[in-house]
Amino acid sequence: MLKRLVTALVTLVLAAGALVATGAPASAAENVWCDPESSRCYLTISAPSDPAPNPDSNGWTAGAPACYSRIDPNYVNDYPNEDVVTYEASGVRYFYVKIGCGDGMRYWSNSRQCFVSMVQGEWPARPGSYSQEAGYYVCAPFIDQGATITSYFWSETIPPGLKVLTPGSAAEQLISTFGLRGIDIGMAPEVNPEWGHRRGYVGVPIWLWVNNPEPLTWGPYTETATLGGQTITATAKATSVRWQMGDGASTTCGNTGTPYNTGYGMTTSPTCGYKYTTTSSRTPGDRFTVTATTSWTVTWTSLAGPGGTINLTTDSSTDLEVNELQTVIVP
Repeated sequence: MLKRLVTALVTLVLAAGALVATGAPASAAENVWCDPESSRCYLTISAPSDPAPNPDSNGWTAGAPACYSRIDPNYVNDYPNEDVVTYEASGVRYFYVKIGCGDGMRYWSNSRQCFVSMVQGEWPARPGSYSQEAGYYVCAPFIDQGATITSYFWSETIPPGLKVLTPGSAAEQLISTFGLRGIDIGMAPEVNPEWGHRRGYVGVPIWLWVNNPEPLTWGPYTETATLGGQTITATAKATSVRWQMGDGASTTCGNTGTPYNTGYGMTTSPTCGYKYTTTSSRTPGDRFTVTATTSWTVTWTSLAGPGGTINLTTDSSTDLEVNELQTVIVP
């Protein structure tokens, strides 16, 4: 905020945190520049600039505390004195007027001297030098910008003051809300109601499958949402299950497996199975912990054009007792 002091017909305009004189003032005392024609004096202060991006926990970046647009000297008198600041560089005096900084979807850049906003609608092809996290922005002039014209640019970071998300960041936030979970484990042997757990035997085939596959346990699962100005559609699909059998070995199946029924007898699963070579007697509780880790591929697209993939996993587990069959010889 500017404060005016009138002393001996001289107006001293004080400003804080807006502009700086980079050249020597014509008449100065304690960093004050005075205009002999208008009898107006100005305190030299910091030049208009934008702070370095410093995202908070939501990824937003703070803009300049005050925003100033450069104006034609001929129009200085059209604005209230308390809204005008100035600085001199190389013998040239520049005038700025204080303006609103924006609403988060667009924000005035003191450095660029324009309103910066993320481009709405479809974006052009992203240059190879930028990642899928880069955003596409427009720099639109305001008031009298001299040589400043509307321009477009890519940036890996969100310009200060904008509360928007790049397509990649919006996709990550959307996918983080998915309620994907581990599969419902299907296994032969099944849980014996009398024992309360599964019991298998060394050398006897174990059948493994995804029991009752659903969108949240196997996919496809799709959601669409608008976050930070981006409309994203993401689809998750499971690609494989890695079965860690608890004995140090594992097997990976790129399918849901085949559910077992008694008609199969002692045969091996045609799609996903395992055979133990040791018992679980040396493990705590005489149980192997079987863990099924599902690998997911989530593909996403945006109305702006960019898209990508995100890989993630989910887990589920069950206990299995493995004994050894004894051969009894009878006469």
